[in-house]
Amino acid sequence: MLKIIEKTTSLKSEHLIFFIQKKKDLEKLSFLKLDTKITKKIHKLIADKKSSSQTFFLWNTKAESLTIVFSLENHNRKLIEFLSQSFSALPSEITIIPNSEKNILTLLDVSVLARYKFEKYKTKKKNIKTKMVISDKKLKSEIKSRYKTLENIILARELWETPACDLTPEAFANIVKQTKFKNTKIKVFSDKDIIKKKMWLIHAVGKGSINKPRMVVLERIVDKKLPTIGIVWKWIVFDTGWLDIKTKMMYEMKDDMCWAGTLFATMKELDDKKLGVNIVACLCLAENSVSGESYRPSDIITSYSGQTVNIVNTDAEGRLVMADGISYISKNYKLDKIMTIATLTWVALFAMGYRYAAIMWNDKKFMNKFLSYSEQNFEMYNRLPFDEYYVEKTKSSIADIDNLTSGIYAGSTMWGAFLYNFVMNGEKYTHLDIAWVANNGYEPYGLYPKGTTGFGVDSISSILQSI
Repeated sequence: MLKIIEKTTSLKSEHLIFFIQKKKDLEKLSFLKLDTKITKKIHKLIADKKSSSQTFFLWNTKAESLTIVFSLENHNRKLIEFLSQSFSALPSEITIIPNSEKNILTLLDVSVLARYKFEKYKTKKKNIKTKMVISDKKLKSEIKSRYKTLENIILARELWETPACDLTPEAFANIVKQTKFKNTKIKVFSDKDIIKKKMWLIHAVGKGSINKPRMVVLERIVDKKLPTIGIVWKWIVFDTGWLDIKTKMMYEMKDDMCWAGTLFATMKELDDKKLGVNIVACLCLAENSVSGESYRPSDIITSYSGQTVNIVNTDAEGRLVMADGISYISKNYKLDKIMTIATLTWVALFAMGYRYAAIMWNDKKFMNKFLSYSEQNFEMYNRLPFDEYYVEKTKSSIADIDNLTSGIYAGSTMWGAFLYNFVMNGEKYTHLDIAWVANNGYEPYGLYPKGTTGFGVDSISSILQSI
């Protein structure tokens, strides 16, 4: 929760946070009438010229404590990394006094995202709260706008962490349908609609579960004369692997639902933004469960595109639901670009670790926007190879395409290549593999807690607004 305070006279028993870079900044704390011993210690922090923080207990009517955070770091990403370490140990309720306009949004990002805790199922909640002392009307407007973005990032995190028992394909489709968009139209396809439209891949993946699949299309049409970008993400609420059942990591398989949650949050973010492109987003929702209705290895299934797919492995299901989604928007909308976003193998971890998402493309200009964005911002992307060689290796000897290809090893690239087969009208294509940056399994880092991060909401919405 965020609250803006206009005057320091309104402060009462606060835990104050003050980011400082030079002695003159201390003038903003004159209302506290700090003891000279404290002032000297703060001067020493500045003189040492090392990034550090120190907390002073004041016990006066305006503040119980004052945490001074000092850094000369100018690169935004490095500043975020330092601030997140300092903020992680702070009380659940803090009041930030910015030292300058330059750092306000960075301080807001860190205070909200780096201190986030998933508490939906906790009986006792910490209720993280942030107050900021801001009097300038323009700055208040910027802060409120940025906070809406942070709320959408938190939404993506909350959706991902919610277990499959509470967030079935139908339940998620209903959440999207009930959202009050200003400029975005929603279409929801039921399991009967999916069968009627002959989307046999998404039907095959979802038919083994009592929770039947859904597909949701969100249309943000600004002007039909403008270019249109299609985006496809998957939402597998729980991924058992079907008959090729997983032998490990089963507990983590609710994590397969994060990708469509991120796209939904991104579309919420873009709903009232000024855009120079139209966006058609497709969410492919299913549960990959084991039952007598499960599809089998060696089944050959006809996709919405008309191409046949040989099922080599039933645990390679995410690409199947996305394939029908890609073909649907490619066939039914006049698109200039198609972008797919998911993790289809988790092997991007070995190439990228936990800090970079992988990007593959035949759309160099669009890809370069992601690489340029990565230079100064916290969400980062890097390239993996992609060309016709990999696409050709997805071809099957007994059907049109295999859903799993052995011997190539370039896992992330191969699954992007598989999806490219379902681009029906030659649209320019980009695939993002956001595996372990979206699910940080290593350690808290910068704006990311350990666990779900909401990666993609900030970068993708910013890049789409820049086109």
